[in-house]
Amino acid sequence: MKKTQEQTQRLIAFWVASLSIVVFALLVSAWTAAYSHSSRNQQQNVQHLAATLERQFFRNADLSALDRWLPDMLLSYEFSRFGLVRDGQDLYRWQAPFPLHRRQNHFDIRLSNEVHMQVVMPAPQILTGFSGREWAVIFAGLLASVAMVVVGYFWLSREMNGVEMLARRSRKILAGDLSAAAHAASGERPISAARAISRLHRSWNHERQAKKNLDHYIRANTFLDANLGIGNRSFFEHRLQAFAEQGEIKQQGMVSLIQFTALEGIPAAERKAFMIQFIDLTRPLIAGYFDAVFASRSSLELGLLIPQLPLKECEGLLAKLVKVGNMLSLPKAVDAEELMHIGVAYYNRGDTPDQVMSEAEMALRAAQLQGDSGWFMYDKGAVDRELAQGSVRWRSMIENALSRDGLVIYMAPVKDHQGGLNHLEVFSRMRNNQGELMRASLYRPMAWRCGLIPQIELRLVEIALRQLRDHDWPAAISVNVSAESLLHERFIKRLKMILASYSTRRQQLIVEINERELVSQADKLEKPLRQLQAADCLLAVDGVGQSVEELDYIDRFAVNYLKLHTSLSQKIHLRPENQLYIGSLVKSLAHSKVKVMAEGVELEAERQRLSMLDVVAYQGALAGKATPKLQQIKSQFKAF
Repeated sequence: MKKTQEQTQRLIAFWVASLSIVVFALLVSAWTAAYSHSSRNQQQNVQHLAATLERQFFRNADLSALDRWLPDMLLSYEFSRFGLVRDGQDLYRWQAPFPLHRRQNHFDIRLSNEVHMQVVMPAPQILTGFSGREWAVIFAGLLASVAMVVVGYFWLSREMNGVEMLARRSRKILAGDLSAAAHAASGERPISAARAISRLHRSWNHERQAKKNLDHYIRANTFLDANLGIGNRSFFEHRLQAFAEQGEIKQQGMVSLIQFTALEGIPAAERKAFMIQFIDLTRPLIAGYFDAVFASRSSLELGLLIPQLPLKECEGLLAKLVKVGNMLSLPKAVDAEELMHIGVAYYNRGDTPDQVMSEAEMALRAAQLQGDSGWFMYDKGAVDRELAQGSVRWRSMIENALSRDGLVIYMAPVKDHQGGLNHLEVFSRMRNNQGELMRASLYRPMAWRCGLIPQIELRLVEIALRQLRDHDWPAAISVNVSAESLLHERFIKRLKMILASYSTRRQQLIVEINERELVSQADKLEKPLRQLQAADCLLAVDGVGQSVEELDYIDRFAVNYLKLHTSLSQKIHLRPENQLYIGSLVKSLAHSKVKVMAEGVELEAERQRLSMLDVVAYQGALAGKATPKLQQIKSQFKAF
């Protein structure tokens, strides 16, 4: 940029210098022409005098007669001296009474009869010879020339500055900042080029918006029930599969199948209207449960999946669902007593998704056998005993862990498709009162209920940065941070203090936030996220695809990484709908700097298909399991 501006200044200086030289050359040429003209006039006067004397000699005029007319002529020509000489003898001599004291020109002309005419007269004086009017004309010309140079300087400076502005915008576009093409400055030059870039940007933006709309339509309809506006059967099954690793579920939760058998035989329009009413009233009841999945399994059946739901809350929620059904106005010929039946299955660690769905369907049939509207739960004993602990006991346990360094971090590699390390993601365990390590999927929901998530996440960031420093680890690390923490009044302040303590490592920190939380609280999160980015932190968004969201937040928050939800990555080589979803997503981000990554990759076939879809990196069992030993991961990558 600076080099280009220097070139512009040199070009302007060269133009001004060239114009000044031309003006100076014109002045010198004019002076030279005036001097030459004056000199020729003197020569002509001398020649005319010589011709007159020749005629006098031809007439044999007496030289004494010259005194009658020659002195007056000599004075009119401003001669200083005049003489006629023959053979070294003066025939006639005259001298001006008041000669001018300046440089003199001498002329010696041979006449007839061997007579030499010798004339001395003042040399032409250009500067002192001009009249006032002539000087006025000269000064007017000089002023006009100077004015032309000054006006030309400012005009050329403005024009070249416009060229620089257009070049600056072009460089931003070449650097990947395509939004710069939309911001045309009024002084850009040439105007036609500036307008062409702006028109191309409008055309490109229109096409991009059309592609985004198409992408959103594809992603929405891939896993969306078009009639009810919620996820479809495939969406529900994929989300349940996402909780499993190598075929086994790694946490507890609840699956409910809600069937409206009494609506069978009712016209489709009336059935749809009733189902939409039920869905609209149910959504607020499950809005507070993170990772809850609500989907349509068939025209008469809905599915509800809520991980980490305590048994007591589950029973209360089911009772509310039955109450919602009873509140709605029913179509004619529908028996309100047998309107809906709910089958519930609690799943535990080690269960398989197929087993859970089988148990839920068995519970649904049992509920139907009861006749009246209601619910039936399969195997209540499957609830983990730790979930039954009260919140007071959980708070005490978590606070003890925070006070005695009971949090242990595990790091899992995120690899590119060449086997190189992209970054590490931090996972955590917590030691309970018996010294046993508890998974994050178990203690984090309880910490959230107790309001201790911000403290836990601050501690995890500090531990992670300390390990990077102690092991002199150059790779970046990502730490999951919830919206609750980012919006906590003291969280950002304390996080900045931690980053200041590890100033040489803060550029390696990637703050990872869930897509659903980011979209739902975008306005509130903008300020804290800007502050973290100002502190050189990178931003990653995970859980992408868990729900269909607009992607405007990528440009708004300058997101660096997108991590696809596990349900999209698992068995992707066997699921064309997932391939369509990811392919559409990646293509819609072709002009963005964001990098798309995949979570939960377990098979080489999955990795290969993700690579074909331009997903740049992956994590999961195939990339490597999470481990608390950073040195062990370091030994796997020679570059580090």
